[in-house]
Amino acid sequence: MTIEEQLAHLNKVTWIVMTEPDVNTKTFNINITNILNDLYKEGYLICVGDKEHSYRIGELRAIDRLVAWITQISYAQSEIEDQIAMYEDDAETDKFDEMIHEAEEGLIAYRKLHPDAIAFFIKTDWNKITLKYYPTTYSRSYYYIRQH
Repeated sequence: MTIEEQLAHLNKVTWIVMTEPDVNTKTFNINITNILNDLYKEGYLICVGDKEHSYRIGELRAIDRLVAWITQISYAQSEIEDQIAMYEDDAETDKFDEMIHEAEEGLIAYRKLHPDAIAFFIKTDWNKITLKYYPTTYSRSYYYIRQH
């Protein structure tokens, strides 16, 4: 398999993990680690990018939505557990179940919207694989825009 094919596979697996409705699944994360370890064994340096190697605005928006949905699922699952622990059979979990369902639908829709995945990892030199840089100024300014 060529390095381009390996990176395409790595990005696809990463995309699947990012859009997986069951955010508590750890098996996919092991696959990413194994792929990165194999690339390292082949002599590639794995590093984090800088401003020169960062996400495009469309990619940033997609990642922002994914993180929001994943956070929503985790929050709702935690609230359901708390409700059940406190109220047992009388627990009211409907609104949290709906939050999970809405977020899962969003994750699945984005997986279909971007079937080729986002290029999280790119080859930046003959022996370097780089995880693209996520500028913190984007998240602050995007958050500000969304709030106003």
